[in-house]
Amino acid sequence: MNAIGYIRISKKDQSTHSLDYQEKSIRDYCDRNELVLGSLFIDDGESSYTFDRPDYRALEDFIKKHRGKVKYLIVFDHNRFSRNLPEALKKIEFLEKKHDLKVIATSEPLDIATSDHSVFLLRAFKYLIANQELMTIRKRAKVSARHAQESGRYINKAPFAYINAKDSTGKMVIQVNEPDRFIVEKIYRDYLNDLPHYVIYQEVRKLGFPHSASSAVFRILNNPLYCGLVRVCAHGKQAEKLVKGIHEVIIPEHLYYRAQEKLKRSKRKMVAKPKEEYPLKGVIKSPCCGRDLTAGWSTGKMKKYLYYRCLDHSNVNISGIELHDKFDELLSYLSFTKEFVDEVVQIGVRKGQNEP
Repeated sequence: MNAIGYIRISKKDQSTHSLDYQEKSIRDYCDRNELVLGSLFIDDGESSYTFDRPDYRALEDFIKKHRGKVKYLIVFDHNRFSRNLPEALKKIEFLEKKHDLKVIATSEPLDIATSDHSVFLLRAFKYLIANQELMTIRKRAKVSARHAQESGRYINKAPFAYINAKDSTGKMVIQVNEPDRFIVEKIYRDYLNDLPHYVIYQEVRKLGFPHSASSAVFRILNNPLYCGLVRVCAHGKQAEKLVKGIHEVIIPEHLYYRAQEKLKRSKRKMVAKPKEEYPLKGVIKSPCCGRDLTAGWSTGKMKKYLYYRCLDHSNVNISGIELHDKFDELLSYLSFTKEFVDEVVQIGVRKGQNEP
């Protein structure tokens, strides 16, 4: 064994050369030049812009494992090796210096002098053309995606409560996943009824909402797909816009815009859930602007210190110990009758029984 082969095709690069054609060309090249092809690595559907490709990483591992035995890396053409000009030239130089290995295309002679300036310039020109072709392909893909979006078609991975499918013509569409419809409806209904977002999140998680971050509730509320609108991405001088989609609606459009108005008014103000270590988070207001104070730990030289602070004014930092002591002192001046305490408890019990 003194040679290995590498073939690649991307779903996006629109190559006219199949994997089988590339493999045959490499095997024929090795036969003509009396090379022993030890292994053939295949990247099927991988991008040419980065070398962080599964089979290419395996190829370099193979080269390291068989250091000194592999002298040639044969590719059908240099645009199968890479379409990224600077990365390709750096990788070729690395393989030659680190592993004493030549990267050769099937159109090049085996004894090509890669250190020759004219060879370097010719290869650089080929990679430049490949790089330009990749940019053209990407631009064409963006234009095609915008046209699909303008026709009301959603072409990305379906968001929660939808699934990807194809219509009768084979074009991508999204369809409602019925078991999840109720969760989206509940998120909108509860948010517009002023339930705190963390309460909404806890309840929908019990119903099977899969996302682990509570901010996912806001992503549902901010996604116009649920009311039948498709967001068309900006392109050049054309601004982003919303168009009527061809998919099934889950939320009436007027509820979506009511939610947007509320989100805008609150500036996505998140109701803080008090924790045992900082129970006044989201309860105490900032003395400078009246916004709810957040809380967290600050690391000192010897230990950590709890502080309450304002999100809008960095100069407002209040010691947690000091604030807790003051609050305890305030509570010591308050007293309630037994009847009042019993009534509060009963209200809490009744509320708990009425919750789903």
